[in-house]
Amino acid sequence: MVNQKDTLTRLNKEKEYEDKLASDLMIYYMGSLKDISDLSDNEKQKIKKILSKIASDSERHSHMFNMLIQIVLENGENNY
Repeated sequence: MVNQKDTLTRLNKEKEYEDKLASDLMIYYMGSLKDISDLSDNEKQKIKKILSKIASDSERHSHMFNMLIQIVLENGENNY
């Protein structure tokens, strides 16, 4: 069991890590997609659609981290 401060530190680090990872991957893949010459425009659009879904899922996951952080803040010094 850990205290509130340690729990919040860990949650914030995990959230920041996952948010940065998701952002970096989206920037890389969306930027690189235009340079792949052997894909048709239709195939590129399908990939963009899938990447957009992944980005949306990542945003929801980030929001869930925020909710969890809020719960820990509201519950005070309980053991976690």
